[in-house]
Amino acid sequence: MKNITLNVRALAANMKISIDTLADLCGIERGHLKQVSAGNVEMTARDIKALSKVTGVPADNIYVKGFDD
Repeated sequence: MKNITLNVRALAANMKISIDTLADLCGIERGHLKQVSAGNVEMTARDIKALSKVTGVPADNIYVKGFDD
């Protein structure tokens, strides 16, 4: 069975917070996470690890729409 994939907006929405708040909680620059969510830049391994830790979503299931379609 294929892993469920999520994007940054979905991660924030699932927690009922803004992308800015998610960035703050993860220690990621707000502008960078917004660029990631817009599909303009790729997420780093550090970003994925931080998002996984804060959201509880396994790193393997974090997906950035547009870079793996």
